[in-house]
Amino acid sequence: MKICLLSRFFDLRNAGIGRYSQELLKGLAKRGFDVRTVSQDGGLPLGEGNLKYLIYTAFEIRFKIPSSDIYHACSPIEAIHAPKPLVVTFHDFIPMISLHEIETHYATGFLRGFRRSFVANYFRTACSIAIKKGSAMIAQSEQTKQELVREFGINAEKVAVIRLGIRPDLEPKPKTDNILRVGTLGYLDPRKRMDLLIKAFLKADIDGELVIAGKGIEYPRLEALAGSDSRIKFLGFLPDNKLVDFYNSLDVFIFPTKVEGYGLPMVEAMACGKPVVTLSDCVIPSDIKDKTIVVDDLAEWFKNLNFSGIDLDENRKFAKCHNWEKCVEEHIKIYRSHLTSKAEGYSGE
Repeated sequence: MKICLLSRFFDLRNAGIGRYSQELLKGLAKRGFDVRTVSQDGGLPLGEGNLKYLIYTAFEIRFKIPSSDIYHACSPIEAIHAPKPLVVTFHDFIPMISLHEIETHYATGFLRGFRRSFVANYFRTACSIAIKKGSAMIAQSEQTKQELVREFGINAEKVAVIRLGIRPDLEPKPKTDNILRVGTLGYLDPRKRMDLLIKAFLKADIDGELVIAGKGIEYPRLEALAGSDSRIKFLGFLPDNKLVDFYNSLDVFIFPTKVEGYGLPMVEAMACGKPVVTLSDCVIPSDIKDKTIVVDDLAEWFKNLNFSGIDLDENRKFAKCHNWEKCVEEHIKIYRSHLTSKAEGYSGE
């Protein structure tokens, strides 16, 4: 079976979708499949190279796609020029949401509004094309599936929900110091609202540390906001082999995002036995949010550090349901059941 994966990058430059694409490629190759990949040549991370990504998806990608038995667009934007039979993964519909928090720092006024409108319409058009030509559709959460059904009026039975995975070595380890440590991890853009976390930490005047892992366009502003406060530490990009130690160094993981398609860092923290805090106005899948401490005001919560109302053991069990091996196997089932009549006769890997 020749499988063609289409993505922006097969690394973490495009955050969660990049990890998904990377793990899917790795899992298929491990099982002996003939996998061809199509991706953007070079380019900056998410939020810093969007013009190049537009050119890639609107024009360049059509000339890169090799002959294959089945094609998988790892997001609907890569599906615009993809042939059939086509599998499409929908992660979220954030590009269609016009939120103040999801604005660019590279344009103001009219240009900013135009950019938001263009991105929203381009993404919606890509979704419509993907749905029209897609042989199979995958959503990473039940929430995304329901949004897909509601926004585009498709039959819910045509959408398979496949959970993403996490590293299997994410397990609890004893904390090695007595410092109260609050942590977060994610791409530093306005949607993640790291500024709210920093302001709340400063206002509460906590005797402890705030550690922020990740990089992105918001870094200079966040660093300026933290000022010279030595309690706030920016770790930059955190490689995978540092994740276990990072999560286990924390007393609590806080994810102040405004909206998220899934939010794997929360699941990773749960796997390490850590309580997770979210804000009441954030939009994330309910099966994750219900397992977090939901607060209205972070600064007020910091004053009491109330961890009641969550079951860390149950959260760990939930987190361990996120398995890349299982995720890849579920994708293979989708591929095999949606091949053309010629490819359906193929029986091996």
